[in-house]
Amino acid sequence: MGATKVARRALPLVLTMVGILAGGYLVFGLGGWSAAPMTSVQAATLPGMASVTGTVDSPKPFKAGQVYLRNTDKRMLYMVYTNAGQFRAVQLFPGNYEVSATAKGLESDVQKLVIKAGDNPKLKVSLKEAAQQAAEADLAANLESSGPGNMVNVTFESYDEIYKPGVGRDIIERSCIICHGENFLPGRPTQAAVWQTRIDHMMGKELWDRPAQSYAEGLLSYRAQWLRFSRKDREDLVAYLTANFGPGAKPRNVRTDKETPLDEAKLGKAMYIEYYVPEDKPGYGINDPQYKGNGRGFAGHRTIQDVRFDADGNVWGSDRSIPRRLVKLDPRTGEHKEWITPNPKSDVHEVMIARDGMIWMPEHAEELGVRNYLLGFNPKTEKWDYKIDMDPDDVVRNQIKWGQSIALDSKNNMYIGWIMGGALTKVDAATKKVAGVFPLASTNAIPYGTISDKNDNIWIALWGRGSLARFDTHTNSWTEFSPPTYPGQIRRPNVDAQNNIWVGIWSAGSKRAGKLAKYDQTANRWSEYSIPEQNAQPYDVAPDYEGNIWFPDSPTPDRSASIGKFNPKDQTFTFYPKPQFGADTPKIQITKDNAIWYAPRGSSKWPGLAVLYPDMDKITTLGAYYLNGPPGYQFKSVVSTASAAKPSPAGNSQ
Repeated sequence: MGATKVARRALPLVLTMVGILAGGYLVFGLGGWSAAPMTSVQAATLPGMASVTGTVDSPKPFKAGQVYLRNTDKRMLYMVYTNAGQFRAVQLFPGNYEVSATAKGLESDVQKLVIKAGDNPKLKVSLKEAAQQAAEADLAANLESSGPGNMVNVTFESYDEIYKPGVGRDIIERSCIICHGENFLPGRPTQAAVWQTRIDHMMGKELWDRPAQSYAEGLLSYRAQWLRFSRKDREDLVAYLTANFGPGAKPRNVRTDKETPLDEAKLGKAMYIEYYVPEDKPGYGINDPQYKGNGRGFAGHRTIQDVRFDADGNVWGSDRSIPRRLVKLDPRTGEHKEWITPNPKSDVHEVMIARDGMIWMPEHAEELGVRNYLLGFNPKTEKWDYKIDMDPDDVVRNQIKWGQSIALDSKNNMYIGWIMGGALTKVDAATKKVAGVFPLASTNAIPYGTISDKNDNIWIALWGRGSLARFDTHTNSWTEFSPPTYPGQIRRPNVDAQNNIWVGIWSAGSKRAGKLAKYDQTANRWSEYSIPEQNAQPYDVAPDYEGNIWFPDSPTPDRSASIGKFNPKDQTFTFYPKPQFGADTPKIQITKDNAIWYAPRGSSKWPGLAVLYPDMDKITTLGAYYLNGPPGYQFKSVVSTASAAKPSPAGNSQ
C-alpha cells in the first residue's frame, strides 16, 4: 500500500468546517449531471422565518454533499445534505447569509444572500474540483497527532503498515489504543529514552513524590484495573515503539480505508444548526490578562462541554474556557447570556437542571489543595445561591480531586461522581448538605458519567476499568457489571424507557470494532452491537422517544466527526457527519421531538451550542424541551417507598 503525504497549510474558512464524504452519484441527463426530483413533504415555516431550496451540480458524481448557510448577523450556521443533487433548509432567521457547498474532493465558491421573513429563494450551487493543496490541508488541519508544534507533514498509511503484527502490537491494542486511539503513538515518533519517560508517566513514576495531576496518570501501575501491564510488557512495548516509531520515523496516522456508510435519502431530510457563542471583547473573558495561560488545554478559546434544557425551552451549557462560565441560549431568537462562576479557575465539567429549575454545576478543581464545590445557580434571580463543599470531611484522600458528573434521584437528591477520587457524593435535597461520600468498591476507580435509573439506582461508567458500577441508594451498596467486550473504554452511561442501561465502547485496533452495549436489568443480560465504522469512538449514548440510540462519534484525522443513530428494531446504523469536521462532542441531549442537541467541544474557531434535526419537516418549535421536563429522564420519576439506610461518611461497599 502506498503512503499519502499531507502538507499542513491554513484553510479558507469554508473548508475548515467540512467533512470528507464518500463518493456517490447524481442522475445523468442530456445536459450532463443533473438532479433527480425530491419527493419529501415540505416543512411548515415558523412565523418570521424563511427557507431556501436549490440544486448542486458537479463535474463528477458525488453523494450527500454538505451545503452550508452561514447567518453572519447572528453568528449561526445551518448545514443540510444533498439528496440526488437537491437540497433545502428551513426555519432560517432573516438576515445576511454566505452559502457554499462541499463534497469529497469538491468545493464551491461562496455566494452572498439576503433573506427576509417568508422568503423561499431557489439557489444553484456549482461544485468544482478542490485545489489539491486545500484538499490535503483539510486532512492536515484536523490531525489527531501533534508531534512537534511546527510539524510540516504527516503520512497516512493502513493500520497494518503502521502497526506491524507482533507482541508489541498486542500490548498496544489492549493497553494504549483503548484510550488514546490509533493515531496517538505513530503521530509522536521519538527515541527510546523519551518513550521510557512517557511510559514512566503512565506508570506513575513521579507519584512517589507528588499527587497525581490527572485521573490517567499512573494508570499502568497502582491505578490500573484492566490493562494488565507487566514488567515484561513494558520491555516489549519500548522495543516495539523504538523499532516502529523511533528516531528517523516520520509522523504517521492510520488512513481510513473503510468509508463511513451514508444513507443519502435519510441525510437529505436532516438539518444541523450551530449557534456560536459571542466573541469575548478585549479585556474580558479569555482576553482578560488574569486568565492568560491558565487551564488544561482550554485557555485562549471558548469550550462548551455539556448541554441541558430548562422547562422553558432554553438550552444551558458549561463553558470550560478560562474563566469558567454558565451559558444560556434561547434557540428561538439566538440570544445568548452567560455568567462567570464563583471560582473562575476551577473547571466545570457538567451542568444539571433540577426539577425545580435550579441549575447545578460540580467543580473540577485543578490546583493542589483547592476545594471542590457544588455550585447552585438560580435562573430567576441570576445569582449563585449555593456553594456546597462536596467532601467536607475529606473522605476522598486526594490532594487534587475532581468532581464531574451529576444525577438526581426521584426525591431530588443529587449524586456527584469524583472522576479523580473514585467516590460518589450524595447531597440531600431538603438540607442541601452532603449526606454521605461513598468510595466505589473498585480501588482507584475513575467514574466517568453518572445517571439515575427509574428505581433510583445510580449507574456510573468506570473509565479505568471498562465496566459499570451500580449504587443502590436504599442500601448504599455497590455492584459491578462487565460487558462481554472487556477491557474497553466506556464512559457516559444512559438509561432508556425500559430501564435498560446503555454505554458505548471504543474500538481497539483493526481486530475490534467500536460497539454499543445494552445491559437488560430485567433479564440480567448484555447485548452488544458493532458499529460499522472504522475506529468508532462513541463518547456518549442517549435514547430518543422512538427507541433509537444516538451517540456522538469522535473524528479521526481523515474522517469527520459525526452523530450516529442505532435502531435496535432492525439493528441498522445511520451516520450524520457534523458541520465541523474535527470538533468532538462529549454529551448529547434529546428533545421530546427527537432533536439531538450537543456542543462542538473540539472547535477552537466556532464554539457554541448546536442541534441536529433528523427530519426537518417535523420541526414545530426551535425551543428545546424534555418530554418529562428536567432533568431529562425518559421515565417519569416515581418516589420510592423503600426505606434508605442511614448513610455513613465512608459509605458501604460490597
